[in-house]
Amino acid sequence: MRLLIAEDDPVLADGLCRSLRRAGYAVDHVKTGSEADTAVSTQPYDLLILDLGLPKMSGHEVLKRLRARSNGANAKMPVLIL
Repeated sequence: MRLLIAEDDPVLADGLCRSLRRAGYAVDHVKTGSEADTAVSTQPYDLLILDLGLPKMSGHEVLKRLRARSNGANAKMPVLIL
């Protein structure tokens, strides 16, 4: 299972990434909303863990754009809001 974590707090992101990787998940991490938007538009993920208060683009906007891509592989992807 491949996960994307969009979180700008380095301590929280590091803890989440380490824990999930130890549990056997493939984890990618981005620090800004624009990086998250690019990642979900170009790579398939099984889950997005999303901070709403991201720099460069809010998590709300990332989610709005994700859901607007009705034909993309990630359009129906589950999103866990942090």
